[in-house]
Amino acid sequence: MLFRAAAGFQWGALLKLVDLAQESVRILQECGDDGIKSDTLAERLDSPKRRVYDVIAVLKALGQVDTIRKFDGTTITWIDRSKEFVSKKQHDEMRIQLSQESDERKDLQVQVAELKEQLRITRAKLRRDVQAVEMENKTEFNTTQLRVRALSSNGIKRVKHDGIEVVIITNEAGMIVDPSEIEIDEHEDLIKSLQRI
Repeated sequence: MLFRAAAGFQWGALLKLVDLAQESVRILQECGDDGIKSDTLAERLDSPKRRVYDVIAVLKALGQVDTIRKFDGTTITWIDRSKEFVSKKQHDEMRIQLSQESDERKDLQVQVAELKEQLRITRAKLRRDVQAVEMENKTEFNTTQLRVRALSSNGIKRVKHDGIEVVIITNEAGMIVDPSEIEIDEHEDLIKSLQRI
């Protein structure tokens, strides 16, 4: 009988603490960013301060309130976590949109890969089919390299290229074009760079 009475007392105290916590949350949310002093909160709840501090300690541990101590008392402010979340509808819409954009990106990557392969095949065919053709002031070479030297000792003035065409300008008229291919030492540029340091 005594055990039942003690258990009943604890259950009643627990219910009171739950009610106290719910009312505390309601008041804190109502006060917004301005917050509320702990003394004022205890008065509004009509509860001893130690009970209010029990509730605030749990809410602070959960990251739901912020407390600032000053000379005139402690101010408690509710942290509105709802701003950090999106609604289920927004989440679902964003997930669908992301999935569609991901599918579109994959399709584009496949198209780019196919176009690159077509371009590679076309270039290979052109290299096989094109023979050196000599025309007035123009020669086509079936090679991947061209070396150009200026006949004049004044040398080359400027070289410009756009990835498709190269324009070489010399200080004086006269150039030698050598289409013979030579092996390029991959380490040569690195060695030259290191020598300049």
